[in-house]
Amino acid sequence: MRRFGVVALSLALTACAAIAPRPQAPPIPVVIASTWSWQGRISVKSGEEAFSGQLQWQHDPAGDTLMLASPLGQGVAKIVRNSSGVVLDIPGEAPRQAPTVEALTADALGYVLPAAGLAYWMQAQADPSSPFEATRDELGRPARISQEGWSIEYLQYQADNPNQPRRLILTRDGLEIRLVTDSWQAE
Repeated sequence: MRRFGVVALSLALTACAAIAPRPQAPPIPVVIASTWSWQGRISVKSGEEAFSGQLQWQHDPAGDTLMLASPLGQGVAKIVRNSSGVVLDIPGEAPRQAPTVEALTADALGYVLPAAGLAYWMQAQADPSSPFEATRDELGRPARISQEGWSIEYLQYQADNPNQPRRLILTRDGLEIRLVTDSWQAE
């Protein structure tokens, strides 16, 4: 009888150990930078059309400067946003103006560059001004965010800065934008 009690206790303890929750990695602290610069590569695909090149982005609360270049570094477009609106300069064309980056890029480039949300998404955060859904990885970082009709998938994070995305894909209505970070500097 005593042997049965020891076996039963052993089985009970083993069963409890089997259903105990696995320890989760502690969440990584998140700091949102309001002023930063980003350099990397971009590819945009919409239907049969595609563009790939380099992107440099200077962001601060007062405005943005985005410079698109060919893969070889030749300037393709410059977008500047400030309190007066947004201006797009394309070499050989007259400057274009609009109230938002989204309106300007839709008209001039044929696709929407979602700059307002992207300023947050590039920091692995949802834009706090609108509802969103998110799934998280084992470290608590976003694996995917769905917001404003966009799906943002985080494929890889920086090795030296585990909160900063290295590779992400944005998709919406047949448009796919891929970004790869080469340099990120919070100021």
